[in-house]
Amino acid sequence: MNTFSTKDGVVTLSKPYSTLMCDQQQIEVKYTPNNYHGWGICKSFNAIECSDFGQADAEVFALNAESKLRIKGEAA
Repeated sequence: MNTFSTKDGVVTLSKPYSTLMCDQQQIEVKYTPNNYHGWGICKSFNAIECSDFGQADAEVFALNAESKLRIKGEAA
């Protein structure tokens, strides 16, 4: 499992896993903000798509996830 610290939280990649619904192994990418008491947002990707996932990718994922978690106009 890989973990990346970002400005507002942590991005974690799971180990590759298989499901009956997908032909390829999957990886779950999860963003957990610092101030949401364990709440977060995640998305599954084909493992091959995340083979070179790095800090820059984690920053982009976190920024995108933040935009989905925050109510417009709410102070961070």
